[in-house]
Amino acid sequence: MPGRQWVARCGVVLLIADQGTGGTGDGPALLMMRRAERHGDPWSGHVSFPGGRVDAADASTRAAALRELHEETGIALTRSLKPIGRLSDLLTREHARLRPMVVSPYVYRSPKALKLRPGVEAAGLWWEPLANLCDPARRESISWRVAGLPLPAPSVRVNGATLWGLSLMMVNELIKAGQLEWK
Repeated sequence: MPGRQWVARCGVVLLIADQGTGGTGDGPALLMMRRAERHGDPWSGHVSFPGGRVDAADASTRAAALRELHEETGIALTRSLKPIGRLSDLLTREHARLRPMVVSPYVYRSPKALKLRPGVEAAGLWWEPLANLCDPARRESISWRVAGLPLPAPSVRVNGATLWGLSLMMVNELIKAGQLEWK
């Protein structure tokens, strides 16, 4: 990609558990995270997925995503985690910085919901049933202010929080890619 050295890189993991936390018959669930409140973090407190920026020691965005998955959730890459694929890269920019950032989402699958141990960057972790994310009754519009102007943005209510923005774009692509399997 031309100009790659001018773009910050980030990797995130969307982890699907074939069986959620409720036992048999509850269907697949997606690991969700509420980010910890931190000064200077433009996405502080938002619903997201485990992930973060590529460090100098990371071989790739996938390596960064898996490192962050372990740091933020306690989940390590094991044979039970199966790579499914990759969603589209998303281009964004942190509000206080001029340098754009490319977010690369990687999808993994686990036979069951794994035990979670929140790291310092995670205020909360939970398994959200995919059926909830597909439910049109849970979809709503929120108002997001850009340069002082209110703009409507699609969102989904999850676990008392609001999923929107890049994270919702990833969920929508995941749902579209797997719609035949999850219906």
